[in-house]
Amino acid sequence: MTEEGRRLEEARQAGVPWRKWGPYLAERQWGTVREDYSDSGNAWDYFSHDQARSRAYRWGEDGLGGISDDHQRLCFALALWNGVDPIVKERLFGLTNSEGNHGEDVKEYYFYLDSTPTHSYMKYLYKYPQSPYPYSNIVDTNRGRGRHQAEYELLDTGVFDGNRYFDVFVEYAKAAPEDILVVLTIVNRGPERASLHVLPTLWFRNTWSWGGEVTKLGLRRLEGPAGMSVVAASHAELGERYLYCDRSPALLFTENETNAERLFGAPNCSPWVKDAINESCPARHEGRRALSGHRGGGQERGDSAAPLARRRRGTSARALRRLRRGRRRAPARGRRVLRIHHAIERHTGRRSRDAPGARGDALEQAGFLLRRRALARRARRRSVRIAWRHGP
Repeated sequence: MTEEGRRLEEARQAGVPWRKWGPYLAERQWGTVREDYSDSGNAWDYFSHDQARSRAYRWGEDGLGGISDDHQRLCFALALWNGVDPIVKERLFGLTNSEGNHGEDVKEYYFYLDSTPTHSYMKYLYKYPQSPYPYSNIVDTNRGRGRHQAEYELLDTGVFDGNRYFDVFVEYAKAAPEDILVVLTIVNRGPERASLHVLPTLWFRNTWSWGGEVTKLGLRRLEGPAGMSVVAASHAELGERYLYCDRSPALLFTENETNAERLFGAPNCSPWVKDAINESCPARHEGRRALSGHRGGGQERGDSAAPLARRRRGTSARALRRLRRGRRRAPARGRRVLRIHHAIERHTGRRSRDAPGARGDALEQAGFLLRRRALARRARRRSVRIAWRHGP
């Protein structure tokens, strides 16, 4: 019996939760009937792509190459910023039914390359241009074309000319049902060095803003082992878990709450809204003070965290690695070595301000999967490594 056959048998006969964590995060939650509360039933206009970065979802979440538990309570996905886009790339972009000359159509290049039945191994590829993503150009050009004309694709805009783009590979390998190793490999296909911000993100779906008696959840910063930044994730059903970030990246927290001021002109109860981290990258690039960019000035609670972070609490966590200057940028036609180690483990003791020590056994157990896929060799050749642990 193969190793995957053994896992399938354990899931069927013994109820081992090999499928508890998998690729359950939606590609697109905006513009769906699940989030539509309009009187006209026009889901596309009621919740648009432009609103998605600022508006909390109720019934699901979306992201790039992401995973979640089978009830989509705790989510993990990739976010990217090339230093020139007006927004952080957190989700796929596409045309609505009225914008496309042939109806709705995603305008991105991404590929699901591999997956086992238990999701013990998964591989995903996203192609990210190094020049600004042409949002308006794509919408305006397609809207102006007739039904009998060809669609205007992302490739037609010229953003991939000269191979000036990044290949972003995301690979997951499970050492156990809730021990997950994630490897990100960033490849610069262009002829020059290029800048890239890589922001792996952990967050809770907003289940507390819709009435009822659901307790609000949260992430918080802890003191961890030397050389690590640590986030604790608290959930009534999932328990206490920890996110370990190697090399002590900064952590920025915000709230997974709607930015009512931006969307509806209504005052926000707090400045820490869903798009706070999104806004921080362009703000820093343009020389403006980042939304949460000064030490000691942030609040102590929130729903989203990133390694630009200064706040100490939230319900979403991002681990930022920036390739911006000189040799730190991704080399032409090569891989840039970055190591980001995340390990999430279930808390089995009493609640504490200090995180338990990160163990390496999960990585060792997951190693056999990575070696079989030749990932160890790729890691030595300049990759981004993330190890993410769940479970005892």
